Amino acid sequence: MIDDNKAPVITFINMKGGVGKTTLCIGIGEYLANELGKKVLIIDIDPQFNATQSLLDKYELVDEYLSTFRTEKTIRKLFATTTNVYQRNVHIGKEEVIHEFNDNLHMVFGDINLIFDNNTMDNTRIKRVQKFITSNFLKDIYDYILIDSPPTISMYTDASIVASDYYVVPVKIDKYSILGLTNLITVISNLKAEAELDIRPLGVIYTNLDDNLTQKTQALKDEFESVENIGELYVFQNGTTYVRDLQVGGKGNIASHYKKSREDIALICEELEAILRSES
Repeated sequence: MIDDNKAPVITFINMKGGVGKTTLCIGIGEYLANELGKKVLIIDIDPQFNATQSLLDKYELVDEYLSTFRTEKTIRKLFATTTNVYQRNVHIGKEEVIHEFNDNLHMVFGDINLIFDNNTMDNTRIKRVQKFITSNFLKDIYDYILIDSPPTISMYTDASIVASDYYVVPVKIDKYSILGLTNLITVISNLKAEAELDIRPLGVIYTNLDDNLTQKTQALKDEFESVENIGELYVFQNGTTYVRDLQVGGKGNIASHYKKSREDIALICEELEAILRSES
């Protein structure tokens, strides 16, 4: 059972790329921390490590990441393999992999080198993130733990799901979204059964919406929400609208840097917190 007195672990996940998953994850995390005063840990487990790059850019730490962090302090440390059958997996302390941008916003940096470590046959490694969170009592330290997961089926996707209490599905309204979410629901259902998990969906958040939906887009949205299983998921009343400057990245990939996207994220955070309160 989920302990409502501890920080929820929420993974942002979709089996389809290009839906604004990372932008939403870091936008919510950064807003909760820097605007609402919540203590937030973001874990970047996506080998593309776009969440890491975005926050490194915001806090002007790109050079330090390249010179120091990427060899000493990234998510890859959690997935290190033992060198022989007699070697036990050592405890990884939070200070070994968590970077503190400020008092409220912390991060476990991503690492492109994760692509060399993926091994879906090693079932013990999919529990590494969960073990890291529990062994360091991170749910007692933070108000929120957010995971930016990969957009593909991999050991890291499984690790994200196993470590999480909830999942959020960012969706861009197009004809491929149904397939992506259908695949995701199947993956999570299978993993829940195999690992006896209690992960729950918080809902679907639409991303990159036009201010006014065309008839065609509305029809796709209606079709999407009518599909069995998908239609049973909660759909957030608030989503993110298309903000060209955010997509281009003139001021970085952080939603609060842009007036319209900041307003979107503020409403999503308000709704997210209300949903979590109703869960307790």
